[in-house]
Amino acid sequence: MFFIFSKIFNFFLDPLNLLLISFLIFIVIVARAKRNKFKGSFWFFIFWIILLYKPLPEFLVKSLEDPYVYTESVFLGLEGLIILGGGRGSGKVAAARNDYTLGEGSERIIKGLEFLKKKPEGKIIFTGFSGKLFHVGLSEAEIIEQLIRALHTDPTNFMFERRSRNTFENALYSGEIIKSLRIKKWGIVTSASHMKRATATFEKQCSEINFEPIPVDFQTANSIYWGPGNIQGSIDLWRIYIHETVGYLVYKLTRKL
Repeated sequence: MFFIFSKIFNFFLDPLNLLLISFLIFIVIVARAKRNKFKGSFWFFIFWIILLYKPLPEFLVKSLEDPYVYTESVFLGLEGLIILGGGRGSGKVAAARNDYTLGEGSERIIKGLEFLKKKPEGKIIFTGFSGKLFHVGLSEAEIIEQLIRALHTDPTNFMFERRSRNTFENALYSGEIIKSLRIKKWGIVTSASHMKRATATFEKQCSEINFEPIPVDFQTANSIYWGPGNIQGSIDLWRIYIHETVGYLVYKLTRKL
């Protein structure tokens, strides 16, 4: 129920939907007004500028990403990695086209393969079924399994958690695997913007382990260009910031972290 509610809630917070809804409200107000049709439109314009001016959400996403860095010595000191699903491509396309469709989250599995290259004795838990409300086709775990076989990587290094649909379930179900092993030095691989919520959730489920953040999928650089930006880029960055900020608050209120 929590998963379904979160997807519905997320729909109404999506910045593109907010943009469209606000524009429809604006059109209705203008159409119904008999005089001063554009009275009060100032606040609509301000709202649209905030949504579409890319440096604003870029600054906010950067504030989520900046706290998370790691050194090579920390990376090599780990005994295992937990790779969170997310950002995979379409499972339907993967099944129909017999392709991997890794999508924008491909850096996560690349980081895992890098870890095994440097530490062949290391272990990796890949956690994720699908984050979609209505899933069709291959699951995230199945796509990664196909990739591992194609690369002739030793499958004994990988363990798969195949049920989770969100970060809380990632931690809950992966925790069952973690507690069955004697490994104490784990790293969490996920998007840098998502790391705060991910590490806090895992630490709540496995309080005896201190998880090291291994961030990937950075969306911002060290500096921000404050000139005009890409409108689609602005929407995408707002989507990340709203999703993570609201998600962290909801997890906090529901005691999931």
